[in-house]
Amino acid sequence: MNKQDLIELLKRYDQGLCSDQEKAWVETWYLNYEPQPLDTSIEVLSADLDEVEQKLIEYTTFRRIPLWPRIAAAASIVIFLSIGGYFLLHKPAPVQTAQNQMHNDVAPGGNKAIITLSNGKKISLTDASQGTITKEGNTIIKKTNDGTVSYEGSAPTGTTGQLAYNTIAIPRGGQWTVILPDGTKAMLDAASSIKYPVSFSGNERKVEITGQVYFEVVHNAAKPFRVVTKEQVIEDIGTKFNINAYDDEPAVKTTLVEGAVRVSSPGTHSVLETAGVILKPGEQSVLQNNKLMVSGANIEETLAWKNGYFKFNDDNVESIMRKLSRWYDIEVEYKGDLPDIKFDGEIPRNTGLSQVLKVLELANVHFTIQGKKLTVTP
Repeated sequence: MNKQDLIELLKRYDQGLCSDQEKAWVETWYLNYEPQPLDTSIEVLSADLDEVEQKLIEYTTFRRIPLWPRIAAAASIVIFLSIGGYFLLHKPAPVQTAQNQMHNDVAPGGNKAIITLSNGKKISLTDASQGTITKEGNTIIKKTNDGTVSYEGSAPTGTTGQLAYNTIAIPRGGQWTVILPDGTKAMLDAASSIKYPVSFSGNERKVEITGQVYFEVVHNAAKPFRVVTKEQVIEDIGTKFNINAYDDEPAVKTTLVEGAVRVSSPGTHSVLETAGVILKPGEQSVLQNNKLMVSGANIEETLAWKNGYFKFNDDNVESIMRKLSRWYDIEVEYKGDLPDIKFDGEIPRNTGLSQVLKVLELANVHFTIQGKKLTVTP
């Protein structure tokens, strides 16, 4: 890409004529641009063009597509000036930028979890060494090389002969993967939990969850796998699926990736909702206000969290803040009337909070961080 091509790219961006890939090039460079005092000399502008061109070349090799607001005035981070072919980067005033208001950036979340054994003992999986963590009867609980938890051996029972249960709880700012005793894989997002027997016996395999969990179930027609949330029951019919059941979200969403599941909501009055609906791959059930609905799903958006990035699709500020508050373990406070703006795009979850907020500020939303408290203002 020569300098003239680059100038034309910036011009098309300002006019809203760029393709999604071209938008990603420009906005990825913007995220890594450090503003300097404006110098409009030919020498400096020429050097800036060289720097922009090199940055674009570097970042086209990565799958990093930052979000952009769906509003022309806010999305226009590049203003083309026709006189002399000069251009400048239009950035918020220093007093309003997240980078200047946040002296302490907030690191992204990581692998963190606590397991509670059947006897009530709690063990930090984060701090546990690889290999055997503990034993429950004849069952060995291990932390594998890739950081998951797995079970080997037969099940212990409690003092009353009932099955012994373990619970894995993920704090805000954490995530974890567990291989359940039947070989089913469960990946837990921040502020989530799963309760399960140390070994599945009887005629069903039942687990209880909160928050968001992705399952890859080992199918056993003779022993159905059931997931219980506060408001519904999901029964596996051989499948991969994701459940989002956070208390602070407006709906419980179950998204089927592969196989089939039956979703029911015993607390509702509708016969259909009580009996349940069977999802097909690519479908999502939404339980909201005691109504169970089925629609097509955006699988990429649903599974973005487990694949290591945030995916926004017509998300408003409040929706984005709920996701960020869980992953970065921050408290969010709102002051003033926020603009009604929707955002599209994606950002890696290993990005520092200030970089995420830097993009959001393009839409005239501003942020201040003090410790773990984030204040959002118009």
